[in-house]
Amino acid sequence: MSRTEPLARTLHDVGLAAWFGGSLMGVTGLNGALDAVGDPAERERLAGAGWGRWGRIGSAAMATHLLGGAGLLVRNVARARREPAAATAAVSRAALTGAALAATAYAGALGRRAGSDAPAGAGPAAPEPALARRIRAVEWAVPALTGAAVVVGAVRGR
Repeated sequence: MSRTEPLARTLHDVGLAAWFGGSLMGVTGLNGALDAVGDPAERERLAGAGWGRWGRIGSAAMATHLLGGAGLLVRNVARARREPAAATAAVSRAALTGAALAATAYAGALGRRAGSDAPAGAGPAAPEPALARRIRAVEWAVPALTGAAVVVGAVRGR
């Protein structure tokens, strides 16, 4: 094992853990707490503020995960050629990561759209029910996909 592999693995795993944990906390803790807010406009304002704060940390977590993953890919090319299971695991993790990145970006875009649907100067308004359902579904997709990536990594062990 080279000196760079533990660093790459740490960046990869810590970034993924933060991305998974933060997104799961958001859909369970933040969204769950917001369900207790009676005023739809206040709920939307608080949702935007909470998810906005997570956005900066989440972006750093994703970047950390991707940086570590790139280091591991470069380091393990020869191993993937020798071991088909290692190649399959790498492709699976990459596909899950790509899907999680897409879901994260889509959730952010939907959230911004929901926040911009209010008339000018009116403040935040609750999103239309169809948009709200789509936001909730895609928000749940992120921890599902990142959690699956954690499982694939645990099953392969390296």
